[in-house]
Amino acid sequence: MVKEEPNLSLQNALANSSSPYLRAHKDNPVAWQEWSDQTIALAKQYQRLIFLSIGYNACHWCHVMERESFSTPEVAEILNKSFIPIKLDRESRPDLDDIYMNYVTATTGSGGWPLNVFLTPDLKPVFGGTYWPGPAPMTNLKQASTHDEPPVSFLDILHKMQDVWSTQREKCLQSSADITNQLRAFAAEGIHSHSNNVQSPGTGASTTEPPEPLELDLLDDALDHFITRYDSVNGGFTASPTAPKFPTPSNLTFLLRIGAAIAQPSTHTRFGFFSPVPGILGQDSCLTAASISMHTLLAMARSALRDHLGYGFHRYSVTPDWNLPHFEKMMCDNAQLLGCYCDAWALGRDPEILGTIYNLVEYFTNPDSPIVRPEGGWYTSEDADSRSSSSSVANGAVDEKREGAYYVWTLKELQTVLGDRDASVVARHFGVKGHGNVPAEHDMHDEFLSQNVLHIQATPSVLAKEFGLAEEEIVRIIKTGRTKLLEHRKTKREQPEVDTKVIASWNGLAIAALAKAANTLATIDKTRARACQEAAEKAAIYIRRTLYDETTGRLSRTPESTTAFVDDYAYLILANIVLYDLTLSQPYLDWAVKLQEYLDEHFVSTTGGYFQAEQSSQQIIRLKPGTDSSLPSPNGTICMNLLYLSSYRLEKQAEYIGRARAVLDAFAVEMIQHPFLYVSLLSGMVMEQVGVKTLVAPMTMRDSQLRRLRGWGRTVVRDLVPSVMICTREGVCRPLKQSDLEDVDEAEEATA
Repeated sequence: MVKEEPNLSLQNALANSSSPYLRAHKDNPVAWQEWSDQTIALAKQYQRLIFLSIGYNACHWCHVMERESFSTPEVAEILNKSFIPIKLDRESRPDLDDIYMNYVTATTGSGGWPLNVFLTPDLKPVFGGTYWPGPAPMTNLKQASTHDEPPVSFLDILHKMQDVWSTQREKCLQSSADITNQLRAFAAEGIHSHSNNVQSPGTGASTTEPPEPLELDLLDDALDHFITRYDSVNGGFTASPTAPKFPTPSNLTFLLRIGAAIAQPSTHTRFGFFSPVPGILGQDSCLTAASISMHTLLAMARSALRDHLGYGFHRYSVTPDWNLPHFEKMMCDNAQLLGCYCDAWALGRDPEILGTIYNLVEYFTNPDSPIVRPEGGWYTSEDADSRSSSSSVANGAVDEKREGAYYVWTLKELQTVLGDRDASVVARHFGVKGHGNVPAEHDMHDEFLSQNVLHIQATPSVLAKEFGLAEEEIVRIIKTGRTKLLEHRKTKREQPEVDTKVIASWNGLAIAALAKAANTLATIDKTRARACQEAAEKAAIYIRRTLYDETTGRLSRTPESTTAFVDDYAYLILANIVLYDLTLSQPYLDWAVKLQEYLDEHFVSTTGGYFQAEQSSQQIIRLKPGTDSSLPSPNGTICMNLLYLSSYRLEKQAEYIGRARAVLDAFAVEMIQHPFLYVSLLSGMVMEQVGVKTLVAPMTMRDSQLRRLRGWGRTVVRDLVPSVMICTREGVCRPLKQSDLEDVDEAEEATA
């Protein structure tokens, strides 16, 4: 029997949440609930629509909507009376975030956070969107003229949904069922019948049609796409001059790997694609890939996307020149960028690239870094918003949190902290202007009036000529100025809040990146290399002790959760493989095998590939994540993990290679149609078709010699052999030749 709605009185239930993002909403008048079976049961019992709001702690627009809407009595009254309001941390439940983001993207053409969706009690979506202005708007979103419609407000939407559910419930239920079916069809569109990337709970039908053949020419198609979207002025890739610009580390890694395919032997042994890729793409294409990726990484390192006083990179830029970021810092972004810059150093040996590596290494290893956990591992993110002073009250007025307040400067502040002469040099170096350097059209909240975001505008050699000073003096002024500004920032301003969640998958990415950095820096800076390895191994120990059940083989995504997702397993397996490659410590390889066993038992699809989550009644569909986004494709990562494991574990080689091929088969049609969306799977395709190169080194070989053998698509082990051997999949071994390291085509070698 359905109870009458007045009998339900909800209270805000977020005070004890394990998520800092959810706890930040504990004082809202909205009676927020956490996502749980009990909350969903309430919606069914009282037949209310669920209002699901998904965000994350570092999200600027999530904070804006919280202040504009969720803190107001008008919004709280209608949400508490007529809906079941649920707050969800997307980083804790990526499965639900992806399901409903797919819906919003499919129905509105775009997505983002906060992600707001109205659901029926059986979790089917009815209506959704991202940011909607509230009763206390902080933005200057207005109609362009008196003839235009005013922006739709969140209250308008709430009243409309309340009316629809009250007066047209059956129609609403039918519509949500139709929309859900369309969502399944939309997500499955273009997928080969051999696989099914979207599977409804409880189904698993498959066909026996052969998979589409995958050709290495797809690399050329993907490269062409990136070339057409390459910004030759500012670096990066965009479909529109006005679109936000993201670093996309997976794409940069892919392009660097193509560029390294024709580079020198020392680079080949690091990460370049091997033959026959160079012959298929051609030298000019490989050089172009190297050029556009290096240009992009250097442009980012000089831009305001990078924190030039502290550590790391912000999440993305709203301008094409990278100089107006959204100021949140995501640990996972910076971990991937560390790997990119290590590859770029191997390819180009550029001092600026090396300096960026050092900065990122500090972010992950310095005990003073805000994301470093003393016990091992790393926190999730730093917030975009903070106060411009260390007190919540400044000059008698409330100092509200503002985006980027920790990072921006006025010219007057530089003059006060540095003195006029030094301030003029530092201002010119960092592009600081008296009226500010933020375009007015991008300052929706008037938060950046007279403010400047620091970026490298002029080099010391240019400044030396302009100011008539020795270049050494200019360098000294800049270094001293950076130190003083950083000290002022740390002592006089409120530091951005840190989301102290520990996420298994993101820590896996960081472990893998630091292990790579340890190898990169081993001959350049042994102290930093050692710090990288120690931090990586310390994190691995912490993750295994805290987030792994040795009895069941099951991971937890965070210390507070009991479940994990496909990316947690994929990235942590990768981390263990890279650690084993660095240290040859057997426990890392053994743990990687155990984690893969759990994946194969609980996540694998009968039609190939791996689902995002274990089976659950809370998912209206099961997705297989194949594309690369801000994170590497989990299925692409798994594909490469399986191929590496096939080289290490010969007794399971056939099984591992078979599963890797099944992953590729599952996404074959999409890869053929849109190869640029699947760069990790393309890399897996190369590795599967060419084969992992297994190198067996003598037990007595020094670490420095082993280091020269390591690289992408290679595994290195020690054994009782007189000299280095290279082995095929079939176990046939022969002495290693120099051309094996240089990756020269056999045809070229024969005619040389």
